[in-house]
Amino acid sequence: MATAFQNSQFWDLIKSRSHTGSRQHAIMGGITGSSFASRAVLRDLPIVVFDFETTGLDTKAARIIEIGAVKFEGREEVDRFTSLVNPGVRLTPEITTVTGLTDSDLVDAPALKDVIFPFHDFLRGCVGVAHNAKFDCEMLAYESARYGIQCAYTVLCTLKLSRQLVESQRHNLDALAEHFDLTFQSRHRSIGDILVTADVLWNILDQNPRLQTVADMNPFLEALPVP
Repeated sequence: MATAFQNSQFWDLIKSRSHTGSRQHAIMGGITGSSFASRAVLRDLPIVVFDFETTGLDTKAARIIEIGAVKFEGREEVDRFTSLVNPGVRLTPEITTVTGLTDSDLVDAPALKDVIFPFHDFLRGCVGVAHNAKFDCEMLAYESARYGIQCAYTVLCTLKLSRQLVESQRHNLDALAEHFDLTFQSRHRSIGDILVTADVLWNILDQNPRLQTVADMNPFLEALPVP
Protein backbone atom coordinates (compact mmCIF):
# COMPACT_ATOMS: atom_id res chain seq x y z
CA MET A 1 0.00 0.00 0.00
CA ALA A 2 1.35 3.42 -0.93
CA THR A 3 2.13 5.76 1.95
CA ALA A 4 0.94 9.35 2.21
CA PHE A 5 4.34 10.98 2.00
CA GLN A 6 5.86 12.32 -1.19
CA ASN A 7 9.61 11.86 -1.63
CA SER A 8 10.14 12.87 -5.22
CA GLN A 9 12.46 15.73 -4.20
CA PHE A 10 15.21 13.49 -2.90
CA TRP A 11 16.85 10.18 -3.51
CA ASP A 12 16.96 6.87 -1.66
CA LEU A 13 20.05 5.69 0.12
CA ILE A 14 22.11 3.31 -1.93
CA LYS A 15 23.80 0.56 0.05
CA SER A 16 26.86 -1.41 -0.90
CA ARG A 17 29.67 -3.21 0.89
CA SER A 18 33.28 -2.15 1.13
CA HIS A 19 36.29 -4.43 1.06
CA THR A 20 36.10 -4.55 4.89
CA GLY A 21 32.61 -6.02 4.75
CA SER A 22 31.08 -3.05 6.54
CA ARG A 23 27.92 -1.53 5.13
CA GLN A 24 28.42 1.74 3.33
CA HIS A 25 25.65 4.26 2.61
CA ALA A 26 25.45 7.07 0.07
CA ILE A 27 22.79 9.75 -0.40
CA MET A 28 22.63 10.48 -4.10
CA GLY A 29 22.66 14.13 -4.99
CA GLY A 30 23.48 14.94 -1.37
CA ILE A 31 19.81 15.55 -0.49
CA THR A 32 17.53 13.67 1.89
CA GLY A 33 14.27 14.49 3.62
CA SER A 34 10.50 14.16 3.73
CA SER A 35 7.67 16.14 2.17
CA PHE A 36 3.93 15.79 2.74
CA ALA A 37 0.78 17.03 1.08
CA SER A 38 -0.75 19.87 3.09
CA ARG A 39 -4.02 17.93 3.43
CA ALA A 40 -2.31 14.80 4.77
CA VAL A 41 -3.65 13.85 8.20
CA LEU A 42 -0.99 13.72 10.89
CA ARG A 43 -2.38 10.61 12.60
CA ASP A 44 -1.97 8.67 9.35
CA LEU A 45 1.71 9.56 8.92
CA PRO A 46 4.77 7.88 10.41
CA ILE A 47 6.31 10.09 13.09
CA VAL A 48 9.89 10.03 14.36
CA VAL A 49 10.60 11.85 17.60
CA PHE A 50 14.33 12.50 17.81
CA ASP A 51 16.84 14.10 20.15
CA PHE A 52 20.57 14.79 20.19
CA GLU A 53 22.96 15.13 23.09
CA THR A 54 25.90 17.32 22.11
CA THR A 55 29.23 18.75 23.22
CA GLY A 56 27.73 22.24 23.55
CA LEU A 57 25.07 24.71 22.49
CA ASP A 58 26.83 26.37 19.55
CA THR A 59 25.22 24.36 16.75
CA LYS A 60 27.88 25.30 14.19
CA ALA A 61 30.74 24.13 16.40
CA ALA A 62 29.22 21.48 18.71
CA ARG A 63 29.37 17.79 17.91
CA ILE A 64 26.74 15.14 18.49
CA ILE A 65 27.54 12.61 21.23
CA GLU A 66 24.26 10.70 21.27
CA ILE A 67 21.48 10.19 18.74
CA GLY A 68 18.11 8.83 19.78
CA ALA A 69 14.92 8.42 17.78
CA VAL A 70 11.65 6.55 18.22
CA LYS A 71 9.30 5.84 15.32
CA PHE A 72 5.54 5.85 15.87
CA GLU A 73 2.64 4.75 13.70
CA GLY A 74 -0.78 5.61 15.07
CA ARG A 75 0.95 6.62 18.33
CA GLU A 76 2.29 3.08 18.74
CA GLU A 77 6.05 2.68 18.92
CA VAL A 78 7.26 0.56 16.02
CA ASP A 79 11.04 1.06 16.01
CA ARG A 80 13.97 2.74 17.76
CA PHE A 81 17.29 4.14 16.71
CA THR A 82 19.89 4.91 19.34
CA SER A 83 23.66 5.28 19.35
CA LEU A 84 26.39 6.98 21.29
CA VAL A 85 28.83 8.89 19.09
CA ASN A 86 32.53 9.53 19.57
CA PRO A 87 32.88 13.27 18.79
CA GLY A 88 36.66 13.21 18.54
CA VAL A 89 36.96 15.86 21.26
CA ARG A 90 36.94 15.74 25.04
CA LEU A 91 33.74 16.53 26.91
CA THR A 92 33.58 19.49 29.24
CA PRO A 93 32.70 18.89 32.89
CA GLU A 94 29.45 20.79 32.29
CA ILE A 95 28.31 18.38 29.56
CA THR A 96 29.22 15.39 31.71
CA THR A 97 27.19 16.87 34.57
CA VAL A 98 24.14 17.42 32.34
CA THR A 99 24.19 14.14 30.40
CA GLY A 100 26.03 11.80 32.73
CA LEU A 101 28.24 10.81 29.80
CA THR A 102 32.03 10.73 30.13
CA ASP A 103 34.90 10.47 27.68
CA SER A 104 35.30 6.81 28.62
CA ASP A 105 31.67 6.17 27.65
CA LEU A 106 32.36 7.48 24.14
CA VAL A 107 35.87 6.24 23.42
CA ASP A 108 34.65 3.02 21.79
CA ALA A 109 31.50 4.54 20.26
CA PRO A 110 31.29 4.88 16.45
CA ALA A 111 32.23 8.12 14.75
CA LEU A 112 29.38 10.22 13.38
CA LYS A 113 30.22 9.21 9.80
CA ASP A 114 29.20 5.66 10.72
CA VAL A 115 25.93 6.75 12.36
CA ILE A 116 24.57 9.72 10.41
CA PHE A 117 23.65 7.82 7.22
CA PRO A 118 21.67 5.08 9.01
CA PHE A 119 19.95 7.81 11.04
CA HIS A 120 18.84 9.56 7.86
CA ASP A 121 17.61 6.20 6.61
CA PHE A 122 15.51 5.92 9.79
CA LEU A 123 14.11 9.46 9.61
CA ARG A 124 13.47 9.71 5.87
CA GLY A 125 9.81 9.73 4.83
CA CYS A 126 8.55 10.52 8.33
CA VAL A 127 7.34 13.62 10.14
CA GLY A 128 10.13 14.59 12.51
CA VAL A 129 9.30 15.86 16.00
CA ALA A 130 11.65 17.47 18.53
CA HIS A 131 11.36 19.73 21.55
CA ASN A 132 13.08 23.03 20.79
CA ALA A 133 13.45 21.65 17.28
CA LYS A 134 15.47 24.68 16.14
CA PHE A 135 18.47 23.35 18.04
CA ASP A 136 18.12 19.76 16.85
CA CYS A 137 17.43 20.83 13.26
CA GLU A 138 20.52 23.03 13.23
CA MET A 139 22.63 20.23 14.70
CA LEU A 140 21.30 17.80 12.11
CA ALA A 141 21.91 20.23 9.24
CA TYR A 142 25.42 21.27 10.25
CA GLU A 143 26.62 17.80 11.22
CA SER A 144 25.14 16.30 8.03
CA ALA A 145 26.80 19.00 5.93
CA ARG A 146 30.18 17.71 7.11
CA TYR A 147 29.44 14.65 4.98
CA GLY A 148 27.92 16.47 2.03
CA ILE A 149 24.28 15.90 3.01
CA GLN A 150 21.57 18.55 2.68
CA CYS A 151 18.40 17.98 4.71
CA ALA A 152 14.82 18.83 3.75
CA TYR A 153 12.65 17.32 6.48
CA THR A 154 9.22 18.23 7.80
CA VAL A 155 9.86 18.78 11.53
CA LEU A 156 7.28 19.69 14.16
CA CYS A 157 8.42 21.58 17.26
CA THR A 158 6.66 20.73 20.53
CA LEU A 159 8.15 23.85 22.13
CA LYS A 160 6.34 26.04 19.58
CA LEU A 161 3.17 24.03 20.12
CA SER A 162 3.32 24.34 23.89
CA ARG A 163 4.06 28.07 23.87
CA GLN A 164 0.85 28.72 21.99
CA LEU A 165 -1.40 25.99 23.33
CA VAL A 166 -0.34 25.02 26.87
CA GLU A 167 -1.09 27.27 29.84
CA SER A 168 2.17 27.04 31.72
CA GLN A 169 4.63 29.64 32.94
CA ARG A 170 7.50 27.61 31.53
CA HIS A 171 7.65 25.42 28.46
CA ASN A 172 10.82 23.44 28.87
CA LEU A 173 10.47 19.67 28.89
CA ASP A 174 10.63 19.41 32.69
CA ALA A 175 7.80 21.91 33.11
CA LEU A 176 5.66 20.19 30.48
CA ALA A 177 6.28 16.80 32.05
CA GLU A 178 5.03 18.20 35.35
CA HIS A 179 2.07 19.90 33.63
CA PHE A 180 0.93 16.65 31.99
CA ASP A 181 1.96 14.43 34.93
CA LEU A 182 4.62 12.56 32.92
CA THR A 183 7.67 10.72 34.24
CA PHE A 184 11.13 10.56 32.68
CA GLN A 185 12.83 7.20 32.35
CA SER A 186 16.03 9.26 32.18
CA ARG A 187 16.63 13.00 31.80
CA HIS A 188 19.07 14.55 29.31
CA ARG A 189 19.55 11.19 27.62
CA SER A 190 18.01 10.86 24.22
CA ILE A 191 15.43 8.08 24.63
CA GLY A 192 14.18 9.34 28.00
CA ASP A 193 13.62 12.83 26.60
CA ILE A 194 12.06 11.44 23.42
CA LEU A 195 9.37 9.41 25.19
CA VAL A 196 8.29 12.43 27.23
CA THR A 197 8.32 14.62 24.11
CA ALA A 198 6.03 12.12 22.37
CA ASP A 199 3.61 12.13 25.30
CA VAL A 200 3.64 15.93 25.34
CA LEU A 201 2.70 15.88 21.65
CA TRP A 202 -0.14 13.39 22.15
CA ASN A 203 -1.53 15.45 25.04
CA ILE A 204 -1.44 18.69 23.06
CA LEU A 205 -3.13 17.08 20.06
CA ASP A 206 -5.83 15.52 22.25
CA GLN A 207 -6.58 18.91 23.80
CA ASN A 208 -6.63 20.65 20.40
CA PRO A 209 -8.67 18.43 18.04
CA ARG A 210 -8.69 21.14 15.37
CA LEU A 211 -5.07 20.22 14.64
CA GLN A 212 -5.48 17.43 12.11
CA THR A 213 -3.52 18.03 8.92
CA VAL A 214 0.01 18.99 7.97
CA ALA A 215 -1.35 22.41 6.97
CA ASP A 216 -2.71 22.86 10.51
CA MET A 217 0.83 22.29 11.79
CA ASN A 218 2.48 24.94 9.61
CA PRO A 219 2.83 27.51 12.43
CA PHE A 220 4.67 24.90 14.51
CA LEU A 221 7.10 23.56 11.93
CA GLU A 222 10.83 24.21 12.09
CA ALA A 223 12.85 24.73 8.92
CA LEU A 224 16.30 23.21 8.64
CA PRO A 225 19.01 25.72 7.76
CA VAL A 226 21.13 25.35 4.65
CA PRO A 227 24.76 25.43 5.85
